[in-house]
Amino acid sequence: MAPDDTVPVRQVSFRADARTRSIWLWQLSLAVVVVVVAVAVLLLAPAVLASAPTAGGIVMILALTMMTLVLPWHRAGRSAVATLPLADILAIGLLAWGSELRFGFLWVFPLAWLASHFRVPWVVAGLSLVATVVVLDALTHTADETSTLRFLVVLLSLTFISITIYNSARRTRAFNRLLRRQADRLEATLERVRAQERRVNQMLNGLDSAVARVDREGRLLGINEAYLALYGIDPRDTSRPPTSVEYDERGGTALREADRPAARAARGELFSDERLWLFDAEGRWHIVSASTRELVHGPAESETTLLVIRDITEAVEAENARRTLATTVTHELANPLTAIVGYTDLLLEDDLPPRSRERLELIEAAGTRMERLISEVLRAGGREAGLDPRRRLDARALMAATVESFLPAAAAGDVSLELREGPEAPIDADAFRLRQVFDNLVSNAVKYTPRSGSVEVTVAAVGGDAVIRVTDTGIGIGAHDLPHVFDDYFRAETARDAGLPGTGLGMGISRTIVEEHGGTLELTSHPGAGTTATIRIPLDEGEGPA
Repeated sequence: MAPDDTVPVRQVSFRADARTRSIWLWQLSLAVVVVVVAVAVLLLAPAVLASAPTAGGIVMILALTMMTLVLPWHRAGRSAVATLPLADILAIGLLAWGSELRFGFLWVFPLAWLASHFRVPWVVAGLSLVATVVVLDALTHTADETSTLRFLVVLLSLTFISITIYNSARRTRAFNRLLRRQADRLEATLERVRAQERRVNQMLNGLDSAVARVDREGRLLGINEAYLALYGIDPRDTSRPPTSVEYDERGGTALREADRPAARAARGELFSDERLWLFDAEGRWHIVSASTRELVHGPAESETTLLVIRDITEAVEAENARRTLATTVTHELANPLTAIVGYTDLLLEDDLPPRSRERLELIEAAGTRMERLISEVLRAGGREAGLDPRRRLDARALMAATVESFLPAAAAGDVSLELREGPEAPIDADAFRLRQVFDNLVSNAVKYTPRSGSVEVTVAAVGGDAVIRVTDTGIGIGAHDLPHVFDDYFRAETARDAGLPGTGLGMGISRTIVEEHGGTLELTSHPGAGTTATIRIPLDEGEGPA
């Protein structure tokens, strides 16, 4: 073989199992004690070690210990393992031979081993072996009454210790078996609970209604998929504010944070079938019905309330369509019926034969009844007049509602969010559309501002405009990206590098809404220094509360 040739070396790793480690522990404990005793005897009474049996006993114990460390005990049966403490008994007997059992206390180790891990016959065998050694030692050497008494006391003491250890080991093993059975039952119970929880979640996700469990801290627990979809909540972070906004009526005022169904459920309020309007991030209106139910809780569980939100938009629209159809049909019937009744009245004014008059009177009576029926249908099925979405409102109050809804998200991200004090700024605006703009700007500011950063919002009347500014200390936007932020689906390089989700549509939609109000939306930004969004909308100079 060439000098440079190498032979791959197969590395063999051996990891002792619990049984092998237990055997090592018992044998090494005895060996350590014997070594310590031997050193002490060597220092204090070296003549004792001159005895051949004593030296042989020490060597035998050390040899048994070395053999213990190399034999594959994981392959050996219980009988083979039991021979090791029996061999230790013989080695200790040799160590104590002719010394009036000065080292007889060492028999405690192998006997405790047998009593802890083996059945009664092996314990009896160990005690019998000890008794045989003691009797042979007494017969071989001259023993007086004191020595005989010492032999008897040692034998009885070892017997008592073995019985005590055996009974304790039995109780310990029985207790361990009981614990294992209880642990198995507990694991089976937990698995049944997990399976039941999975089934409940599958049932909840199969419902069309939005369902959530709300605790007293306002956290949403057990949210089903319908709730996430209806409120536009990110399933990866349910602590962020929903993208859908609740209103008291279509084109009305957005609900304050404390008046939202989830906040009321957190306070434990119970209500049933309360209707409100929901405006989602895609610009669609939903009519929803909100109800709460009190949930039973255990002594160690927190109080929770079940919140159920049903989207009844299709049902309401179907009812409105039915009413519209009824109104249209009855209205179209009313016109020719009026003509029939009118001409019948004219004919009755003429001089007619009795038979003809009778027939015309029947026609008139039937027509009159039909008119009354049509009038009832018109009153019951007529549509309500639509509302003009534009009205006088305070831009500061609207922004305050937005800031309030994003305070939890800002706190979760360790971002300071503040609305500076200031006077009212009355404008003529569509509240829900403008709220969409405010939500988008504040959401972006909080999302793109790192921890320990700040977002400052100001609303002021400057000249003839209401000026709304949202200033953050976030990641900023590069000069080459700034002209494109209002383009559809465009996202700045800093936003993409940050790995934060987004569609690139929000800013374009926001500018369109602001321009529809006769205003402007501008951005100024520097990478790493933050961004300022400025909205200018003409003030409403009219009188009346905003």
